[in-house]
Amino acid sequence: MEQTGTLLKLARTPVDRQQIQGVAVVSRLGRSLLLLVCASTVALAQTGQQPGITSITSAANAAAGLAAESLGTAMGTDLAAGTASAQTIPWPTTLDGVTVQVTDSAPTPATRLAGLLFVSPSQINFQVPAGTAPGPATVTINNGQQAISAQVQISSVAPGLFSVGGQGDAAAIGIRVAIPTQQQSPIAVVFCVDPGAGCHLVPIDLGVDTPVYLSFYGTGFRGRSSLGNVAVTIGNMTMQVTVQAIYAGPQPQIPGLDQLNIPLPLTLRGAGVLNVTVSVDGTESNPVLIQVM
Repeated sequence: MEQTGTLLKLARTPVDRQQIQGVAVVSRLGRSLLLLVCASTVALAQTGQQPGITSITSAANAAAGLAAESLGTAMGTDLAAGTASAQTIPWPTTLDGVTVQVTDSAPTPATRLAGLLFVSPSQINFQVPAGTAPGPATVTINNGQQAISAQVQISSVAPGLFSVGGQGDAAAIGIRVAIPTQQQSPIAVVFCVDPGAGCHLVPIDLGVDTPVYLSFYGTGFRGRSSLGNVAVTIGNMTMQVTVQAIYAGPQPQIPGLDQLNIPLPLTLRGAGVLNVTVSVDGTESNPVLIQVM
């Protein structure tokens, strides 16, 4: 049975609601992901050559696009006068004097204010407004001094997966379930001394009587047509498996952040470093990495 989107809630399996040490862990991870996006791409944006907007992409990965309610990143120069981060949820629609409007191409076009996570002269992180129609759209940034616009494409789904550490390591958490007792314990997927630089994969030990479930974090896939149209591919040069997602939808604490829950099959034992991608309604995400002992 498909789930309805509570925190790390799985389908009706022996693992009904995995909490991963409670709400605080996911909250800290979600917030650190958003901070990571800001910090890492600001450094890249400082090399921009032209004033105005140079690109608008998914906040999870520059190769992914935008969908309604997804997290986006606008890069450029002179986008804002200063630097500020949102301090409240829901995201504010004005931050340090900056607003972002999205005008869609519905039969009766609608203009909506986007929620703002972060603004700076070279980068703005925002959430595409709910209800934005698929198709061409115009994103307009107004910083109080000028209005700058760019054209984007809004898709029904635009799956992107977050990574940490600059090497593509998956932003993910997991649990191990002891079948005899149904006791759940958290496991690490990636360890970061500093989420911006010092991260490395933690090998995952798969046991016959202790199945492992992972939760990946991304954006742009909550608009899926059905859970049956969400497939996760895990593999490397020597092996590849496809896993059916047991949850793919909003992460309930961080607006715009999506969550993907899967079981790890025992056939991956000893596989080493693996690429993970998710296909949603035929659109594939960027790859992220995990490691299996």
